[in-house]
Amino acid sequence: MPAGLAPSQLDFLNPSGLFHYPWALYTAAEGVNDKTPTMISDRDRSHSFVLGDSGGFSLISGAVKEAMSDFRERSLRWIEKNCDVGLPVDIPTRAIDVQPNVWNFDRCLHTTLDNTDFSASNAATHVRLLAVYQGRNHKEARRWIEGMKTRRLWGLAIGGHTRLDFWFWVSEIKKYIDAGYFDHIRHIHVLGTTEPGVAVMLTALKRALRGYLKCEDFEITFDSSRAYRVAQAYGQVTTGLKLGIRGNSGAPDAFDFRSFKFPQFGAQVDRSSYFPFASPIGNLCTVGDLMPGASPADPAFDEIGSNLLSHHETYMELAAIEQANLLCDMDQKTGSLVPWHVQEGVRAIHDYFRSGDMIHLNGRKHYLQHYNNNDIDDRDLNH
Repeated sequence: MPAGLAPSQLDFLNPSGLFHYPWALYTAAEGVNDKTPTMISDRDRSHSFVLGDSGGFSLISGAVKEAMSDFRERSLRWIEKNCDVGLPVDIPTRAIDVQPNVWNFDRCLHTTLDNTDFSASNAATHVRLLAVYQGRNHKEARRWIEGMKTRRLWGLAIGGHTRLDFWFWVSEIKKYIDAGYFDHIRHIHVLGTTEPGVAVMLTALKRALRGYLKCEDFEITFDSSRAYRVAQAYGQVTTGLKLGIRGNSGAPDAFDFRSFKFPQFGAQVDRSSYFPFASPIGNLCTVGDLMPGASPADPAFDEIGSNLLSHHETYMELAAIEQANLLCDMDQKTGSLVPWHVQEGVRAIHDYFRSGDMIHLNGRKHYLQHYNNNDIDDRDLNH
């Protein structure tokens, strides 16, 4: 390891690491095959929280090569042993587009319901599970809710094409709380999102639900693969929170990540220079510590360098998200750097849980759907 570092210092779940962040998601698709101790298996649970993803899509995509009945059992046992909260094996509706000759909506839903019932019936008493909700559009998402709503687990995990549609999910969550189906939930996880603006709106939703459910320890989490998949595949790192101003508020494209991309092959950088971006790991390393590749024919990053880059990226993403939340909490009346769609979205979320005024929520629909770039109307797809 460079700079005299020990591998344990890269463990951000450990308070004695280079930085401490106590939250993580890890997938059963990887975890069930771990043969040696990891930062997940060896962590101090009093200082950390791990959400266990079921690995459902890895199963149907072929990355996991075993029968559903075997994998759901192994996934559940791994979650029991290693995680604080977990997901039963779900079949994402994205499988319909990936394998249209194998999966349709009904099969995705009924397989997920069966796996959920299996996990709820066979899990150890201490295990907290989230019911997974999917759907490629509003119609599918509503059908999924109707099928899943009676499974009273610890909370919800929201996936599918509608997951960033705050207009849809704010109204659906309140409706099903009021109907007595979601009034027990203590945790919501949103699967696969990255944007700082989404993080700010999820903070608003968490605060609104803590008040509405009268539960101060209610939690909302989300996960991002940017620090590992994107950083390691493309050498792309976050340099800070993207800001800008238009008129009297933040620009519409602000509250994203500013990025920089390193060369992918060797001999294109000065390896003796200091790493150009500050972070707990970046402050200790040279460029060559991360990018030892000396030939244009070789990859710039080796395995150690890629993991150092991911550690840097994790810290930078967290810093940008924290800054975005702090800027929103300042609630500046003039000259705010917070984009207008975020300001209006946050206000609309709080107003709806206070008043239940659907007309007002509908009037903010454009802002609440800003981060959902998919076609999520109610047209029929492949059933």
